[in-house]
Amino acid sequence: MLEVLNAQRLRELLAEQHPLRDLNLSGGDYRGIDLSCARLEKVDARGAQFTGAILTDSHWKDCRLDGASFCDSTADSLYMSACSLHGALFNRVRWSKAYWAHCQGDDLALAGAQLRDFTFLECSFARLKLTSVNLSESQWSRCDLTGLDTATACFEKVRMTDCQLDQARFCHALLHQCAFDGSSLNQADFHAVQAAGTSFYRTTGESPAFIGANLKGALFNASRFGGVDFSDADLEMAILAAAHMPGACFDHARLRYADCTALIAPKASFVAADMTGLNAHAADFTQADFTQANLQAIQPVDTERLAAEQWRPASQGNPA
Repeated sequence: MLEVLNAQRLRELLAEQHPLRDLNLSGGDYRGIDLSCARLEKVDARGAQFTGAILTDSHWKDCRLDGASFCDSTADSLYMSACSLHGALFNRVRWSKAYWAHCQGDDLALAGAQLRDFTFLECSFARLKLTSVNLSESQWSRCDLTGLDTATACFEKVRMTDCQLDQARFCHALLHQCAFDGSSLNQADFHAVQAAGTSFYRTTGESPAFIGANLKGALFNASRFGGVDFSDADLEMAILAAAHMPGACFDHARLRYADCTALIAPKASFVAADMTGLNAHAADFTQADFTQANLQAIQPVDTERLAAEQWRPASQGNPA
């Protein structure tokens, strides 16, 4: 087994400006080290201390970083590919222009981090902690983020598309100009989020909760939810066109001028909902509960348009 390098020897190797391969840094203390422009491949740094390190333009490939600490580190351009990061700590880091691909690691912690211009591609980070983080201008694509915790986080222009967000927790988060298109939201919790204009296009999931959320102008078109809870949510001018939401709960929700064209929501509950100006053209509200809701205030159905949409050539048969 290779001997663990001490910090001085690592600095000497870095000064030679050659790629560093097959090194043993496991458990080593490298706090405050300058790894700018370093190229590290197949390095074992499990449990190593990189607290306060400078990581600008560093490249990490096929490295084992389980349990390592990068807390309070800084970076401008950081690349990681196919690295193992189980239990790694990144609390309070200040990073920008990072690109991570095909990395994996459960229970990563980035609490209090400031992250800008990030790209995550096909990474797997179960139970990732992004609590109180500031994340901006970032793209997460085809990532497994099951159990993600972003409570009280601030997201600005963040896209988490085609991701696994089951059991994710976004409670009280600020989501500004964000998108979750094509993602899975099974039992995801968006309680009291500020998410006006956020896109949930083509999302799916069982029992996601948006209780008390600000979803003004949010996009839920073509989404498919079972047992979704929008109680007390503000959905003014939101778009739910062609969505499938059987058994949805809209109790006490604000649905003023929402576009519910062709919304499929049988057995939904709209108790005491504000439906002023709601567009329910071709919607299916079979056996829905409208107790105390102002159902009479919705836009009238355009019967001629509906008949035209349902028309079929005689050879195919017309609806009765």
